[in-house]
Amino acid sequence: MRPLLLAIPLVALATSAFALPKYTSTSMTCAQVQDTVHAGGTVILAYPSPRLPGHMLYNTYVSSRQFCKPNEITKRVSVPSRDLRSCPVLTCVPDRERAPQHEQRDQQPNSPTHQ
Repeated sequence: MRPLLLAIPLVALATSAFALPKYTSTSMTCAQVQDTVHAGGTVILAYPSPRLPGHMLYNTYVSSRQFCKPNEITKRVSVPSRDLRSCPVLTCVPDRERAPQHEQRDQQPNSPTHQ
């Protein structure tokens, strides 16, 4: 019983250490959004859906490629901010050049991702 009591705080500590901070991009200026991503390295940004009123969209954004998985690269995208409709930030996307051969072979000619 005693080892279990010691393990519970360690699990709680480890779980909270991997939680990403979440921010609402439309409550900040574009400069604040970019500073927040840069300072955090990896953050979650949420913002209202332009197509579905009342729904929030969110994604993970990074300050550089070092925060992506080994098979990912950064892609410049934009999120809305308080002062701009399109605030540029980075997100991680799969690196198609490093994709395993079986993934490339499985694409069909009419697939939107076919190259």
